[in-house]
Amino acid sequence: MATKIATPEKKAKQFKRSVEQFDLNTATVAGTIIRLWGRSGDVFARLRVLLRGELREKDDTQSIYVTIRIPDGTIAGQPVTLQADDVILVKGYLTHTNYDETLRKFLNVAGESKFLEENIPAEDLDTWRSIQFKRQNAVLNAIELTPVLDGDQKVEIVHCVDLEGITARTWEYRHDRGVDLFLRLAIYDEWTTISREKQGNFGRPFRIPHYVNVLLPDGKTMQGKPVNIAVKQRIRVRGELRDKGYRVTLRESLMSLGSSEIAEMMGRVINAEKLQEISAQQESLHVLANAVIVYG
Repeated sequence: MATKIATPEKKAKQFKRSVEQFDLNTATVAGTIIRLWGRSGDVFARLRVLLRGELREKDDTQSIYVTIRIPDGTIAGQPVTLQADDVILVKGYLTHTNYDETLRKFLNVAGESKFLEENIPAEDLDTWRSIQFKRQNAVLNAIELTPVLDGDQKVEIVHCVDLEGITARTWEYRHDRGVDLFLRLAIYDEWTTISREKQGNFGRPFRIPHYVNVLLPDGKTMQGKPVNIAVKQRIRVRGELRDKGYRVTLRESLMSLGSSEIAEMMGRVINAEKLQEISAQQESLHVLANAVIVYG
């Protein structure tokens, strides 16, 4: 049997198919550092982002809060100097982060630090103290970071997010003014983690996507254009970061764990009505869509 020899043109075509193409994922914001902390070698900054273009916004209704991750505490391999009240311009990419919130922290935030000691039977205390809730939110990973001085006209303050991805989930949020549409995008950008257990198609690595939520108020872009999007459709979004605050009760958080043991312990709480009364503020960072392109 004759051996088939691939021509240079065919080889080039095969190579072209195997080259990875990444989704768009860029974000730019400016704001004031509220606080800084470290975790697992990285530095995190809580940034108060200004929505009206002013460097130091005093009206809280015109601000949002974004968590900035500075990998290894460096930018382009160089350590940075930062402190609270610094104003910075940040360029980077969005990812989601999973973290555990302890029951003790939930109660402290809710102003009920003595709830366990006053309402839980002694034989259940150890189990209650070990409870943790799974939380998820978006993080802006810094690639560029520029200090901004008050009155500095040399730095152009632009708030913008550009994303591409596959719609993994859609859901509606009903409120007094109408029904908003939320999308959960699976984004396969160049910063995604490569799986060691799975192999992708055409010899490419299997990547684990980042997930970012996108908001279409009343199912429309901020330009007023209605958009019809289904799961598994590929889209491109231009928008701005926004945060949404909501309250969750202790009962809701406990029931979300799906544990029969915890459900039984809830029945032994001395003042069980407090499970519904105790609540804490949660936040969800998302992208408000100014424009959308639906591929296909």
